[in-house]
Amino acid sequence: MRFAVCARPDREPAMRAGAGATAYLRAAGHEVAAVSLDSRTLEDEVGNADVACVFGGDGTMLRAARALAPLGVALLGVNLGRLGFLSGTTVDGFERTIVDVAAGRYETEDRTLLDARLWRGDEEAVHALALNDVVVARGEFVRSIHLDVRIDGEPFTVYWSDGLIVATATGSTAYGFSVGGPLILPHSRAFMMVPIAPHLSFGNAVVLERDQMLSFGVLDEPARLSCDGQEEHALRVGDRIEVCRSATVARFVRTATMPPFLSLLRQKILKEGN
Repeated sequence: MRFAVCARPDREPAMRAGAGATAYLRAAGHEVAAVSLDSRTLEDEVGNADVACVFGGDGTMLRAARALAPLGVALLGVNLGRLGFLSGTTVDGFERTIVDVAAGRYETEDRTLLDARLWRGDEEAVHALALNDVVVARGEFVRSIHLDVRIDGEPFTVYWSDGLIVATATGSTAYGFSVGGPLILPHSRAFMMVPIAPHLSFGNAVVLERDQMLSFGVLDEPARLSCDGQEEHALRVGDRIEVCRSATVARFVRTATMPPFLSLLRQKILKEGN
């Protein structure tokens, strides 16, 4: 079987774990490409890998989804972080999981990605993907901003708030959840918009169908566009951000021994034990 082993070069524990996994996989007779998620030649390095083993926490999985999903590589998260909500296994359980994967005893679970485009006049200034969320929020000053929101081109409302979060089902347990957004089960293709600290504005979350388009007109600055909390861009008055569901999906590896989503939810979010 063909594997890629990925880790961030600035995380020494992840690099050590990745090196150990590379040695194990090669000793077991698999083809392995050891790659860095920050590499400019990532597509060539990953090659025709079937599964990418991603060593790190949830943040590394977000980075891996944006980088590898367009290449069609399935993702197996190996948790080294604190939460591990996006990971399928741990360092200790890695070899047992690989036995199942190599034997074909796994399936892939499609996760929705968001497609975000920043338009400055008639020019597309930014095009990015996000697995968790796209956030338009105030910049360096502690003050609210006005955002003119349209749904499928039709006026919805002008928010006066600290910002707006657009989240996938995967991201509904992250930033959106912390500001009162709904929980959306991960198989859903719906996505949601929820304001951050709205002032005299509509304060409820809005759930959108899979093929709908959100558009935000920036009426104040400084403001920022953030994708998964990792890729950020400064905004100007007059900028327009369009967010919709991407045609690209992130494929997560699932085996029968991995805990189901509701079990993880109870343990890691609701804190209700096993």
